[in-house]
Amino acid sequence: MDNRLEVAAARWAVRQEAAHSRWWSHPRIVRHVNRIVCGDPVEGPHAGFNRLIRRAAPSDGFGHALSVGCGSGGKEMKLLQQGVVRHFHLCEIGEHRREQILAKAEEHGVADRVTVHIGNALDRPLDHSFDLIYWNNALHHMFDARAALLWSRAGLSVGGLLAMDDFVGPTRFQWTDAELDLAARVRAMLPDRFLPHPRNQQIMIPCRPKRPTIEEMLAADPTEAADSEAILGALADVFPDAEIIRTGGVVYHLALNDVLANFREGEDDALLDALLLLDETLAGQGHSHYAVALARAS
Repeated sequence: MDNRLEVAAARWAVRQEAAHSRWWSHPRIVRHVNRIVCGDPVEGPHAGFNRLIRRAAPSDGFGHALSVGCGSGGKEMKLLQQGVVRHFHLCEIGEHRREQILAKAEEHGVADRVTVHIGNALDRPLDHSFDLIYWNNALHHMFDARAALLWSRAGLSVGGLLAMDDFVGPTRFQWTDAELDLAARVRAMLPDRFLPHPRNQQIMIPCRPKRPTIEEMLAADPTEAADSEAILGALADVFPDAEIIRTGGVVYHLALNDVLANFREGEDDALLDALLLLDETLAGQGHSHYAVALARAS
């Protein structure tokens, strides 16, 4: 396997985040994103995305589905349990994931409806055999977004569905000056109690975020945001009729990174809602770190 994938697999085997310091661990932001995606502020990460897929599914579910970069498979198990998918082929790069996926499948009572593949999924040629190809925060780890989408199109049956929920912001997290300026203005208006770092309260989060260096990104995870800013353009090229929903993130992902840990439930809800409204407005203007997309193969 490509050494870069081995580095990434090792990184994700031990990755941990401080509670509520990242947006996907914050229920209020998750509900906000789900509302943008499906119209209802449903509970749970990616629940709005999964609801869109359920609406697009045949009455008896997608017969054969494939997910790239499934992690331990929790998101996919929900689709299996709901009958949205009848059988899932789950792909991951780390051998340690095999046991995790199979254990989770057993726990959810769907072990007979899961096939696990370990290795680089894109090394596996596909030929019009899948009714659903599911990308959930994995496409931004591909080194060539367009090649990954072409591979996906080749693997879809006629009328098959590509479903994507992913980071589409700057490649290698090279935030634009405009994004950094906006994040700095958001942080500057917050009282000081919002800025202690969640992992060391003696350190204050800087008012202006910094771009990580390319060297830092490559050392931590060579696949992280490898070609992310090319995703939406490639999607429009490979699937011209794709439905794309920009779900924001310039505020909740960049400006509030780590800061979120200092928001108090109830007391700070109105402030957070105002910031999420700003973020949604920016997304409507095309400034978005995340997007959901559905596309049919013809």
